[in-house]
Amino acid sequence: MIAGEEFQTIDGYISVRDGLIIEVGEGKVDSDMEGIICPTLVNAHSHIGDSAFKDPPFAPLEDLVGPGGLKHRLLEATPREEVIKAMAESIRSMKETGTSAFADFREGGRLGVEMLLEALDGHHAISRILGRPDPDSFEVHPACWGVGISSTRDHPSGWAEEVSENARRAGRKIAIHAGEASREDISEAIRLDPDMIVHLTQATPEDLREVAGLGASVVVCPRSNLVTGVGLPPVRKMLELGISVGVGTDNVMLNSPNLFREMEILSKMHLLDDRQVFMMCTLIGAEILGIEKRVGSISVGKEARVMVIDGGSVNMRGSMDPLASVVRRAETTDILAVF
Repeated sequence: MIAGEEFQTIDGYISVRDGLIIEVGEGKVDSDMEGIICPTLVNAHSHIGDSAFKDPPFAPLEDLVGPGGLKHRLLEATPREEVIKAMAESIRSMKETGTSAFADFREGGRLGVEMLLEALDGHHAISRILGRPDPDSFEVHPACWGVGISSTRDHPSGWAEEVSENARRAGRKIAIHAGEASREDISEAIRLDPDMIVHLTQATPEDLREVAGLGASVVVCPRSNLVTGVGLPPVRKMLELGISVGVGTDNVMLNSPNLFREMEILSKMHLLDDRQVFMMCTLIGAEILGIEKRVGSISVGKEARVMVIDGGSVNMRGSMDPLASVVRRAETTDILAVF
């Protein structure tokens, strides 16, 4: 079991009552299921609205998801019911691959938020909706946790500032994309004093020091950055500066919402620190989304959102370190159950 907020690997068990963890203990007991017990994962950045059209031709970032790009043209041409159905399928896919909470940047104004709410109906996922205002407004749907702004360069001068000020007055969070294909929009994003910045692939050490000074969190999306050819984010430098770093899968159009794949890339290409990577995809992600008292670790009093991984599968058998193998090697086919 990967237990507690220190994420130590122990031989032990959990007891659950009424959906809450009531005991975390060490030793062998008679149990309903055996395996590597882990907290479920937290996807800190997704766009599930484009789930109906996957794996387009490789193209520059602007052509794929920029204003007037392929994604937005397809969204305009796809029937509402088809978009909602595909979004619901992505939510189910997240659950089946061990993710119980996610933050979604919602395009489409109020109607876009309503579509996500319909897609969530009947599922038990924890969602943080980061919406966008309708064209004639600076306010987001009341169900939104915050605003999710694309690059400041996508909008008229002053628009992002007005939207951010309205969000702050309403007690909502501010999240923004910046530094994905270039660093030209990073300073403008920092001036908004956001709570969360997504990507920062092109950030310089000076940029990151400014972000650290703000106390803003950063969410990185390595697979998305590889698909769009913008490079990989300087995760190690972010962590050295004390920035809280979470992980997202970004557009379903480009990548499955499977955090196991993100963990493997982060561990092998960036950090060589399996515990840090696992924390980024669980507890740190939960802290960024403000749900750390509910989920993110196996601790007494938290919701029993856990998964059990088969340590005896062909893939996992022979592991010298269960946590390392969960991060570097585990496949969704190794999951015995998700609660």
